[in-house]
Amino acid sequence: MPRNYEEEIGRIDREKLIIVEGSDEKYFLIHLLNNKGIEGIQIVDSHGRKELTQCIEAIKNIEGFDDVVSILIFRDSEDSAQSESDSVNFSLKKTGLAAKDMEPFTMSNQNDRNIGFGLFPGKDANGKLYDYGTLEHLCLLLFKEKSNNELIKKYIKDFQTRSNEKEFRYPHKNELHALFSFTDDYVGLKIGETAKKGGFDFNSPCLQPFLEMIKEM
Repeated sequence: MPRNYEEEIGRIDREKLIIVEGSDEKYFLIHLLNNKGIEGIQIVDSHGRKELTQCIEAIKNIEGFDDVVSILIFRDSEDSAQSESDSVNFSLKKTGLAAKDMEPFTMSNQNDRNIGFGLFPGKDANGKLYDYGTLEHLCLLLFKEKSNNELIKKYIKDFQTRSNEKEFRYPHKNELHALFSFTDDYVGLKIGETAKKGGFDFNSPCLQPFLEMIKEM
């Protein structure tokens, strides 16, 4: 059954929108914006990568959309940043938000709106776009309590080597949440909850590509 975005969102009451693919991304960004004192942005959860086109089409019919001047999309690179870029560009063109393809972490004025998108985990220290990855990969770089990281990675590797189990489908998720569990403050928390409690370094240069785009909105 198609998701009722109109009912869920209610009204667009900001001139700037960021569309993300899940609740982890939504609450991570909410707390990042709060930490930086950035206001005037509404964050919308599309509830999945494949739902982006449907989400945008719904947003266009919600009260307040005509006043929107900037739209950003943030999503995971997954297994291929190129494939995800192609997918985002397809959705932007299909919904009429853009007339031409864009590169990740660029903004373009199209159809009288500033449009752009970025991919988690972002860019490396040399400014090169990561070929693959997710928000969890970025969070592994940002998490403040890294003292047990190498131990956890070794344990995960040994576990999968010695056990008869199949390899973890999302080892980066296992690693991140294992790190959370090796603390008193963040055990059992989700990414957004950890962000709210101050578990991530929001001054890290890893966040610069995302913050620069947000400032361009």
